[in-house]
Amino acid sequence: MVKNIALIILLVMSFIVQSAFAAQDPTAPLGWINNNSKVRVISQSQLPTLQSIICSDQHCSAILNGTAISLGGSIRGYKLTYLTDNTVTLSRGSKKWQLALFADNIRIN
Repeated sequence: MVKNIALIILLVMSFIVQSAFAAQDPTAPLGWINNNSKVRVISQSQLPTLQSIICSDQHCSAILNGTAISLGGSIRGYKLTYLTDNTVTLSRGSKKWQLALFADNIRIN
């Protein structure tokens, strides 16, 4: 009777151990442990690309990522705060970015 109980306990323990090994990914790198915790991802919005600035008599607008934005407008969380004929200033929170149509350092060979 004792042998039967010991055999049953041994059999049950072998199934538990097998299920623990099956829960691991066999293709994972050696020593890698999956903690299955939720990771909070903080995504940063990419700065819009200045493509063109269009000015009429009294009104200017900028083409940012293919969208026409006038002064005070916003795109992807960035607000257009200042606009000239070749630069724009975008702000988001307390930070500001100045985008120019042309590079300041043009090299001529």
